[in-house]
Amino acid sequence: MSEYKVHIINTGKVRIEPELAFGGDHCSTAKAAGFSIKRSPKIWLPVNVFLVETSDKLVLLDTGWDRSMSPNGVFDKKAQIKSLGSSLLYHVNQGVVAKGMTASEQLAKLGIWPSDIDYVIISHLDRDHANGLRQFKDAKNIMVARSEYEYAKKHPYIRFKKKW
Repeated sequence: MSEYKVHIINTGKVRIEPELAFGGDHCSTAKAAGFSIKRSPKIWLPVNVFLVETSDKLVLLDTGWDRSMSPNGVFDKKAQIKSLGSSLLYHVNQGVVAKGMTASEQLAKLGIWPSDIDYVIISHLDRDHANGLRQFKDAKNIMVARSEYEYAKKHPYIRFKKKW
């Protein structure tokens, strides 16, 4: 049995409607986006990515936020709208990533560069999981489920942006 090490990397936080995270089967798109009549206060949740080191591979699960979300390491509405690609996506969720806290910045502190990553696996193409993909354009392989990618292509206004 080979040994492995898992690094949990916090890449900032995301502010969302509680329905988006905890609405379950009864959550509508309108509620998740905060467009319902009865609104709850938005909540902040951590944005984590995971690096799995094996004896011969480096696997990154998700990418977290890109530096463009918080160019100066603080909440920046204008930068976030530009990074997300629309004010609608900004309305659905906001994010912040402190200086030195993007996945690539933290991996660099460990001496790991994007080109060292064997696999970047994106769990799903929501902003807080895939916005940082451009940081890892030099990774050997980038993977996402075909069904996830096809859905995101059909709904680019609420999901993945090609520029990421």
